[in-house]
Amino acid sequence: MPRSSDSSMVYTLFGGIAALIIVHGIGRFAYTPILPLMREDGLTLQQGGWLAAANYVGYLLGALFTVFSHGDRIKRLRGGLLVSIATTLLMGLTHALPAWLLLRFVSGLSNGVVFVYAANLVLERLTLAGRSALGGLLYSGVGAGIVLSGLLVLAVDFAGWGWQAAWWGLALICALLLQPAWQLQAATPQAASGKPAPAVRTPAYLLVVAGYGCAGLGYIVSMTFLPAIIRATPGMGGFAAWSWVILGLAVIPSSLFWSWAAQRWGEVPALLVAYGLQAIGVMAPLWWPDRFGASASALLLGGTFLGIVVMAMMLARKHDIHGGSRTVGVMTSAYGLAQIIGPLITAALAARPNAIGLALQIASVVLLLGAVCLIASTLLQRKAANGFFVKLEEQQPCRT
Repeated sequence: MPRSSDSSMVYTLFGGIAALIIVHGIGRFAYTPILPLMREDGLTLQQGGWLAAANYVGYLLGALFTVFSHGDRIKRLRGGLLVSIATTLLMGLTHALPAWLLLRFVSGLSNGVVFVYAANLVLERLTLAGRSALGGLLYSGVGAGIVLSGLLVLAVDFAGWGWQAAWWGLALICALLLQPAWQLQAATPQAASGKPAPAVRTPAYLLVVAGYGCAGLGYIVSMTFLPAIIRATPGMGGFAAWSWVILGLAVIPSSLFWSWAAQRWGEVPALLVAYGLQAIGVMAPLWWPDRFGASASALLLGGTFLGIVVMAMMLARKHDIHGGSRTVGVMTSAYGLAQIIGPLITAALAARPNAIGLALQIASVVLLLGAVCLIASTLLQRKAANGFFVKLEEQQPCRT
């Protein structure tokens, strides 16, 4: 490949990474390490659950928008980036719960739009250039954003500046990353607003979507409340923000590892391993309420949740090979709907003793249910292709 093409791919990839740092790593997940500071300033667990759910409702609607709306993705992506930065800044300028709810909702809306469009724009260009193997690097932006937010919250907490300064500092970081994200372009003029092919609705595909939705609910309770859980554990308060940094560091290489695992083992076997490890990570703070448990939870959650996203998208694209943005949007919508339910479960249990512990137990069971959906999908796919069931250990990545 010519050097100019290599440079173009680097800029495209970095632009996608910057976009995901802005809307996902920070716009979405920065709330998690800031939440303990906001709770110390009077925010209740129930209100914290509502704020998380509002963000995920917005995320769901943003993803659905990309499924049913056909237009200029570039303009919408850029608008979403600006909205995400603005909502991050404004979170530190008010103390009103209704305003926070609106801001988190709008932030989620922009996240859903930008996440789908940025991923497709980058992956399209990499695929046309024959560099699709680099696609896993795109999602490192999520981990990088998580690390940045964790480190900044550590600094803010150490300096005693308060949760408002954390939002302002993160908004500044996002503004500095806007320029490379702004440069993202469609692979071809037609790709900017083309209409998708007819939708696929096979039972095997729908089970993949359902299994992915289970992953969304299974991880979100921990991803919303992990630092708060650790901060509330006796003798562990100072480790809360560090756990978030550990989680982010685990995220960064995870998509590349799981992409390799999916190629070597097949998507479904690799996904089953990831689901199992994530279920252990969800339960780790309950089994080991110390630094080991906190670190294990952070490593297992950070090391699997993005890998599940990457592998599930790969699997869904094999079921709906012409789906394009629609396939990503359908999967993201299922994930987003499940993520709304997780914080609402926690909020509903808030009055009970050990509310978060109960929510974590429910989440781990849902993850195992998601694994069952993937197994059932594989069996249906094999039956449709061969006319009979095969043993799970003999399966290869499904081909349509």
